[in-house]
Amino acid sequence: MNVRQAAPLLACALAAACASTPIWSSYRITEPLEVPEALELARADLAAGRSREAYERVRAAREVLGLSVEVRDELERLAETCATRRVEELVAAGGDPDDFDDLDPKELPRQLAVELSLAIARYRVADDAPLKALKELEDLETAFPRHHGRVEASALLIDAGVALVRSDGGWWLWTDRDDGVQVLEFVVLNYPGERRVDEAFYELAGAYEKDQQWGLAIQRHEELVVSHIDSPLAPLSQARIPHLRLAWIESPEYDRKDLLRARAELEHWLSVHAGQSQEADVRLDLADCLERLVQSDFGIARFYQKIDQPFGARFHALRARDVARQSGSTELVAAAEALLVELPDVSTLPGERRPRDDAFAPDDEELRDALERAREAEARSEAQAQERKP
Repeated sequence: MNVRQAAPLLACALAAACASTPIWSSYRITEPLEVPEALELARADLAAGRSREAYERVRAAREVLGLSVEVRDELERLAETCATRRVEELVAAGGDPDDFDDLDPKELPRQLAVELSLAIARYRVADDAPLKALKELEDLETAFPRHHGRVEASALLIDAGVALVRSDGGWWLWTDRDDGVQVLEFVVLNYPGERRVDEAFYELAGAYEKDQQWGLAIQRHEELVVSHIDSPLAPLSQARIPHLRLAWIESPEYDRKDLLRARAELEHWLSVHAGQSQEADVRLDLADCLERLVQSDFGIARFYQKIDQPFGARFHALRARDVARQSGSTELVAAAEALLVELPDVSTLPGERRPRDDAFAPDDEELRDALERAREAEARSEAQAQERKP
């Protein structure tokens, strides 16, 4: 047999002999008769503090075929003992995760695998390698969904993610904030009900706001309110949502519904949370929103005036004056009055109703609908919070 013919057979033999034994391991056990000696040597290694060598011997012995049930059970018990000792060494001060690459959580019992992954993740975070910690916990979640270490895992990642999104560090086109967003997005996706996840939602919204990703920022605030209505951060998010909505609006002429929605959210917040520290900011946002609504109608009224449509011009001018009065701005009211002076008090076209000074039903209806949606959303959130309470 030549070398070319022998190569496939050699590859098969090696694969069978060391399917899970590390390729760097010096232990090769192929016969059942070699296993008892390997067990004794592994126990001696363990007694001498050589847990890595002991675990490698046991892993090699576990690959041998044709073992009795009794020997196989003994191997499994010793493998768990060796792995437990290795994990204890990692947890002890001074452990380096790279020295424990012989341990694969997927080959360990569930509880031991969780302890190992959490220990490695803690060291990765302490070593300023949060993305490596994230990868470790991602793999753990894949191998053991809903494991018992989720509380610690989520807290560990939240601490790391918050520190990153608040950092100004980074290099070239990548920032620490980008890493923080990646970490916190994993948290809210995989641990939505754990303690402090409301903090993750809030920090994510702040990170997206810094990047002017208004839609994502609003979405994360809304998810915080829906899933954690009893959180102290919920009123902050409820105040921030209309603020971001206003920042997102580019053209008041074409985004009037969003302005009305923001107005409803701001007025609802003031009706529920008046007296809180954010009230001054909310009132400033409401004043901004009302002014934009007035300016929107000013623009439309002047457009109708320009194309010689006095009915439409007067309608929007009257509506602008009504909102200006509600805003309490004497300047806006004066501007609306000045515009009305320029417009003739024309009769309506045949079959149409002439607008009255107080007739703004279409706008009022949209505003009422937006306010009702806001109240219904908060009621649903409160009901869900009550259901989650023990």
